[in-house]
Amino acid sequence: MSSAPIRLGLLGFGEAAVRLAKDFSQNGFNDIVAYSRSGAKAQPGDPVYQRAEAAGVKLVKSVGTLAKQSDIILVLTPGKSALPALKKILKYLRPDHLYVDASSNSAHNMEQAAALIGNAAKFVDSSIMGPVDIMGLKVPFVASGPNAAEFRDRMTPHGMVITVVGSNPGDASAMKLIRSVLMKGLAMLLLETMEAAHRRNILDAVIEDSSVTFNEIPFQKIIRRYIGGTAVHCERRIHEMKECLELLQDMGSTDRATKSTIAMLRDMVKMDMPKKFTKEPETIHPVIDALIAARDSAK
Repeated sequence: MSSAPIRLGLLGFGEAAVRLAKDFSQNGFNDIVAYSRSGAKAQPGDPVYQRAEAAGVKLVKSVGTLAKQSDIILVLTPGKSALPALKKILKYLRPDHLYVDASSNSAHNMEQAAALIGNAAKFVDSSIMGPVDIMGLKVPFVASGPNAAEFRDRMTPHGMVITVVGSNPGDASAMKLIRSVLMKGLAMLLLETMEAAHRRNILDAVIEDSSVTFNEIPFQKIIRRYIGGTAVHCERRIHEMKECLELLQDMGSTDRATKSTIAMLRDMVKMDMPKKFTKEPETIHPVIDALIAARDSAK
C-alpha cells in the first residue's frame, strides 16, 4: 500500500462533515476537498465557505473534481441523497478509489450501492455509531464489505475509530438499525415505566431501584440473563405481565410496550420454549436459534 499522503474527499458537507474535517486537518490531512450542492455555489464570505476555510477544506465545484482530487471518498450526505449522489459521481470513480458510504441508510440501499459500483471502485458500507458533534474524530465507525479492512487500516492511523463488523455490504448499516431497535425501544419502555411510576407518586424510588440493577451488572450478563430467563419462565411471566397491564390501565397510563411484552411471551410459549429450555443456557445463541427456527417453520 502506498505511503503517499491520503487525499481525502468529502461527499456532502453538513455538520458531521465539518466537524470531522476539522479533526482530520488537526491530524495532518492537508488535501481535503469537499463537494455539496450549496458548497459548489459558495463564494468567499458565505457561511459554508467560511466553515470550509476554518476546517481546512477546499470546496470544489463538481463531483468529477472531487473524484479526481481524492483517493478516499467519505460519503456524509443525508441517507436519501446517497444513491443519487453515487449515480452522479459513478462515472468519475477509479478502481483505486475507496468509496466509503457513511450516510444513514438502509442495508438494502447499501447492497444496491455496492452493486451499482461493481468494480468501478472499492466500496465500503459504514455507519457512524455516536454523536459526531460531541465526539468528533473519536466517534465509532463500523464498516463492512470486502474493502472494510482496508478502510480501517488506512484511516485508523489518522485518528479514526473503525471496527469491521461483517463481510457483506449492508452489514454495517444493518447493525446500526438493529442497535436502534434496542435503543429506541428501551426509550419507549422507560417512558412507559416512568409515566406509571409518576402516576403512582413513586417515580424517584423506581429510578433508584432500577438503576441498582443496571449499574451493578455488566450489560452482557443482563442480555444473557434476560433472554435465557425468558425462555425458561415465559409461561409464568404472562400472569405477572397481565397484572402489570391491569395496573397501568387502572391508572390510565400508557400500556403499548406492556401489551407487546405479553404478546411476545405468548409467542414463546407457543414455540415450546419452556420445554426446550428447562434451565438457562450458558449463551443466548440456542434461544435465538430456536426462536428463529420456530418463526421460520411457521411461515
